Amino acid sequence: MEYVPKLMNLTQTERRIRSDYQTALTDWHGSGRPPRDLSSYKLEFGTELLMERPPTAIVESTMMPDHPLFNAHVERPIGEDRPLRRHAFHATEMATSGSFVPILSSNDVTIRVCNGDFGDAGKWQPLSRHADCHELYFVHRAEHPLSLITDFGLLEQIREGDFVFLPRGATYSFLLTGRVSILLYEIPKRLFRPYDYWMGDQQPWPFSPAAPIPPEPKPLAALHPPLSGDEATKVIVKRRLGNFTLLTYAAPVFDIVAWEGEVWPFILRLDDLVALSSPHVHLDPKKLTVFVSEDEGMAMQVFLPRWIHSLPYHHLNWVDEVLFNHKGYGARPEITDGFMTLHPAGLAHGPDLRLLANIARKQTPGPKDLPFLEEIAVMVESRSPFVVLKDAEKAELKGYDQSWYRQSIEKC
Repeated sequence: MEYVPKLMNLTQTERRIRSDYQTALTDWHGSGRPPRDLSSYKLEFGTELLMERPPTAIVESTMMPDHPLFNAHVERPIGEDRPLRRHAFHATEMATSGSFVPILSSNDVTIRVCNGDFGDAGKWQPLSRHADCHELYFVHRAEHPLSLITDFGLLEQIREGDFVFLPRGATYSFLLTGRVSILLYEIPKRLFRPYDYWMGDQQPWPFSPAAPIPPEPKPLAALHPPLSGDEATKVIVKRRLGNFTLLTYAAPVFDIVAWEGEVWPFILRLDDLVALSSPHVHLDPKKLTVFVSEDEGMAMQVFLPRWIHSLPYHHLNWVDEVLFNHKGYGARPEITDGFMTLHPAGLAHGPDLRLLANIARKQTPGPKDLPFLEEIAVMVESRSPFVVLKDAEKAELKGYDQSWYRQSIEKC
């Protein structure tokens, strides 16, 4: 191989055609020239959509100070005059009033959390579109499976532990079915999956290109519950900073007939991710990377159940690191399920000193006797520093930054 890529597309080229158009569009492929009586809709990342009506017929555009699901803006500047500290937050216990509240923000990624009911159960939520960022949802808890309608089609059976990816500019609406706890990562740069030269294209790492589940075009009349009237024609356009815009279209925006392209919304299940482990060394978390931005300013790792050589070592990063404990992450006993930690660049951190002391008393296991660790955690690295926003401060675990010091005294 003369050229070794570092990054690969998240998804492969796919084509989907609505059931009632299968015969008419058998030979259709995206070219920019739509068949008669249809409109072609080309998104910047290269995917083409066929629609029954043009997507440009906007009747009205108004400012919208608040969004029912995203009513808190990132207003504080990226950068602050406070001493560096290590933080821990009980993210899933934050009172978010049914909206996605920003808790941490950097130039490379903003993290939001929603706990509770974001809207009325059994009803489609207000249509939304992000003008500035790709959106990556992680479902920590869901009372029942969720559905999501997009301008590409319908995504169904979204469950706990699923990632949902929405490319920048995609329009969508959630169907709420009960209480949830969901993280949202807003990323301004395009996302890719890492490429490993030694694994090549034959290995499904970190996931197979066939693993993401694409949306299926569906007639609006076939949706249950129905989506019609103002619910189908009003779209809230989100920006990373500042107010939102409410667009009123002349016709429903989800009248998708077909689409073709290599970037599209998808569901990615934890079961489809590949866990790496080694009997000889503790793998650096970067080997667990699943998503990375095009400039590598943001990287996301997923810790899966696996055999481990040892606990994480004490380390000092060149990036800010935010880890969310989805289930069973045990390097710090007080960081239980639903907690999130922020370890900024320039400050060392590592496992609980008491755990390390207990392990040191035991005989080192051989390669065949390594422990199997049942843990799932999602970690984000940001080259630019995170700012702790006011809603996160309300759920902060006090004294976390000094916990290593207290443990060192107890050890003595």
